[in-house]
Amino acid sequence: MPAGTVVIGENLVDLLVHNDRVDAVIGGGPLNVARTLARLNSPTSLLSGISGDAFGQQIRRALELDNVSLIEPGASALPTTLAVVTVDPAGPRYHFHLQHTAAFAVQAPEIVDARALYVGTLGLIVEPMASASEHAFLSAPPTVLRVIDPNCRPSATSDPSCYRDRLRRLFAVADVVKVSVEDLDFLFGPGNHDRARSILDQGARTVVVTDGPHPISLWHASYCTTVAVPAAAVVDSVGAGDSFIGGFIAWWLGHQLSPADLADEATVTTAIVAASAISRHTCEQAGANPPYAAQVANLPSWQWL
Repeated sequence: MPAGTVVIGENLVDLLVHNDRVDAVIGGGPLNVARTLARLNSPTSLLSGISGDAFGQQIRRALELDNVSLIEPGASALPTTLAVVTVDPAGPRYHFHLQHTAAFAVQAPEIVDARALYVGTLGLIVEPMASASEHAFLSAPPTVLRVIDPNCRPSATSDPSCYRDRLRRLFAVADVVKVSVEDLDFLFGPGNHDRARSILDQGARTVVVTDGPHPISLWHASYCTTVAVPAAAVVDSVGAGDSFIGGFIAWWLGHQLSPADLADEATVTTAIVAASAISRHTCEQAGANPPYAAQVANLPSWQWL
């Protein structure tokens, strides 16, 4: 695998249900992260089982076009994982078809040469991928930037207690934890952004809290700050959080930064501004369609590309 980012998690097809039609769009939080990284010219490997069915063939072609390397390149005999997404102005609502599907039938890789490791979303819930993600995350060398986005899916979480226990183990070694306010609600109950302190107390180095169009808050043992979110002509928000964290990782690795650099508030703030520009672009497209490097290279935070 290339010496870039290893992404572990599901690939799937989002069936976007509008009032007058249904659109089938490839997706899955981790797949969106991998495509964001690769489109921003950041070498990326994806660990996810890909079906040999028609949807799986589309997913494989899309990953090949974006130059995402597959850790397990063979086609699975299992069907593609599906998410039924109700498109609503208040935000997408999800129902999942997960059991006995291709995405999750993987084994834990050895993380040796990677510079970053991302885990998240349904890959932290469905076995055997959930255990493979945990093993890889806990055993990764300390030089690897370990990033987790729970991207909680309550409707798919049959054992919330077991899920929260797994997250506590992962938070203990995480360098970056990206959570939405909805994630915090599911994990800790209603409250403010300061619930992120509970994740810091569990051992995480940095916590990033997103809140839709409202300011992002950054939490570290040495600082707490907020970053404004740029205004966007939103088409839909599918994949916005995924492209945000993919943009963050791409910017961080592109500037040759290490986990220790997360202690520098100014550097992390600059990375968040850059990541927000990627998320904004995604929100202004239909579906999870992150930008290519050429589409953002004129932006101040991405001219280095």
